Amino acid sequence: MNHKKLLRMTTCAIFAAILCVLSPIVIPLGGPIPFAMQIFAVMLCAVTLDWATAQISVLVYLLIGLFLPLFSGGNTGLTAIPGPTGGYIWSYLLMVPVIRFFRHIPVEKRWEEYALSLLGCVLAVALCYLCGTVQFSLLTGRSFREALGVCVLPFVGFDLVKALAATLLGVELSHILKKIR
Repeated sequence: MNHKKLLRMTTCAIFAAILCVLSPIVIPLGGPIPFAMQIFAVMLCAVTLDWATAQISVLVYLLIGLFLPLFSGGNTGLTAIPGPTGGYIWSYLLMVPVIRFFRHIPVEKRWEEYALSLLGCVLAVALCYLCGTVQFSLLTGRSFREALGVCVLPFVGFDLVKALAATLLGVELSHILKKIR
């Protein structure tokens, strides 16, 4: 096995493990959606890795989560994904291409790389909110507007901070990984 392939497989496994470790960390805020680190881990993965490696890492995490209690409340994917908050979980697979689209745009300066990465993260979180809120609304019978108030508005500030942290850390990690290759 060549060095590049081994490095890619190892990196994929490490990021899947990071997703698995960070995801169960939750802080209940009193509503149906707790403050969780899943979105941060997905953004970090997508900012740091190339599209295929990031997507595989997230997919491996979701597959492991089907049978292990990796999702909020100690749920497995078998119960969480078809449930009211499942749209937030399966949307992680959609977040990666959004972030990678912006990471793939050629830039000349490092600040442009940070800005585009942050924009990609913010738009990916908005997509996550949309998918999750639609599913929550449909399965709970609440209006979309009510679901936004319960499932999104309490988290916007936290998720913007997570997007910034994932951008700052992920851009630097991506440059470190490029030097290793």
